[in-house]
Amino acid sequence: MQKEIKAIIDGWRNYFQGSSSVGLTLAQERAVICSTCEYAKYGKHAAILPDAQIGNIQGYYCGVCKCPLSTAVRSSGYECPKNKW
Repeated sequence: MQKEIKAIIDGWRNYFQGSSSVGLTLAQERAVICSTCEYAKYGKHAAILPDAQIGNIQGYYCGVCKCPLSTAVRSSGYECPKNKW
């Protein structure tokens, strides 16, 4: 549980600071996978979490863990719940 909390905080921090502990290139690679994933769901996150750097996942969240994808792909400690990345 501690690891998951740290991963969530890491992703949110990186989202708001505009940086990423995994690097923008890796975050974009993860986003490509997430944008075509059958578990990606569109929510109301787009209005709250605009994503200028990675637009293909803006407003989407993981239907499995419910994390906004814009923060999940930027976290070094987050692991895709379906092991896609």
